[in-house]
Amino acid sequence: MQNSKQTNLANTNRQDLEDNKRQKLENNRQQDLDDKRKAWIGQANALIPLLFIWGAEWMFSALIDVAIYWRDLDWLKQAAFITAVVASLIQIWSLRKEFRTESGEDARERTHSAASGAGARSSERSGWGHPALLVLPGAMLIAAVALLEAIGAVSPLFAPVLRTFILAIGFVQVGLLLGRPLVYLGLWLFALSALMGVWYLGYSGVVLEGMGGISLILSGYMLRVWGR
Repeated sequence: MQNSKQTNLANTNRQDLEDNKRQKLENNRQQDLDDKRKAWIGQANALIPLLFIWGAEWMFSALIDVAIYWRDLDWLKQAAFITAVVASLIQIWSLRKEFRTESGEDARERTHSAASGAGARSSERSGWGHPALLVLPGAMLIAAVALLEAIGAVSPLFAPVLRTFILAIGFVQVGLLLGRPLVYLGLWLFALSALMGVWYLGYSGVVLEGMGGISLILSGYMLRVWGR
């Protein structure tokens, strides 16, 4: 009887130790994910000006599409697009210089980490490499859409729908890393694009460009708040 009690007590203690170990591993894993998310948000903060620039350009373009029914302002729309491109190039150039500075800091940090045996922060910062690198896929998508429009592969009526679909997918993809609100924003924008493309195609340019611009500015605001 005494041996049975001791065996049960030993099994209980072993089970408690295993549960504590499992809980500790789960907490460490969750903490690691939280730390990586904070590091990613810190890196993505450098892209906030680009989100504001193109959000304002999309909203301005939507307003021009409304006003164009009374007056020919297509030149103003082109001027806004060129201004946004120039502003984006300036911002990307500043990120490039920042990338060079941070590359030198990372090299010194890795040297220090190798000496001290602590390299967690350096590994977190290298999750994306640098936020400037995230501009490349977006630039390629924009160039692809522009090329399809230029060669007539995409009708001008469907071009806003295609651009908004790409923007919605981008929100969902980034939201899987940074936070659910971006995922919800992408899903809402995707549903709106589908609705406009099926039933209200004639108004898609105004509505989708306006809502897409608002979504870009809202996403930039989210990143700013999360980065505080």
